[in-house]
Amino acid sequence: VHRSKAMVFTRLKWPEMRPVALELIARMHRGHESGEFSIPVVDFIGIFAPDAPAAELAKVAGRGDLRFTAVDSRGGTFSIAGGERALFDLRREGLVLRVPALMSGRYELRPRAFTVYFNRGEELEGCKRIVLLVCNRVNSVDVSGERVDVRLPGKIFDLCVEF
Repeated sequence: VHRSKAMVFTRLKWPEMRPVALELIARMHRGHESGEFSIPVVDFIGIFAPDAPAAELAKVAGRGDLRFTAVDSRGGTFSIAGGERALFDLRREGLVLRVPALMSGRYELRPRAFTVYFNRGEELEGCKRIVLLVCNRVNSVDVSGERVDVRLPGKIFDLCVEF
């Protein structure tokens, strides 16, 4: 993946994310085979901070489960029940994720990988603490055994985390 020199983030190296990513990929594939499945939102968001403090995990755990429904052999849809927005501080690089009141979209599976695409207005938000918290809606998150790519509307804010 080509990255512009104007990006706020270049490639970040977080090797501790790899086992968590591999487990999440396996859960997505196993769940998809059953037609309908759920994954606690804290497990899904936790891929970005596998060693997050319990207090940070508790903020997101209260949001419940992401519910997935297979539509065809390659993917389906997902949503989370409405609720209060939740912030998840990754405690590195000033990065924070914000789970919105409503979150939904679609997912696509690939061998040993998956991508989630968020519906407009119901996106996960990626935030950066500079002087204050600056947030952008996330278009998609691609998870593979090598990295996680987070795509935002402005490519300058895209994030690539390599394992």
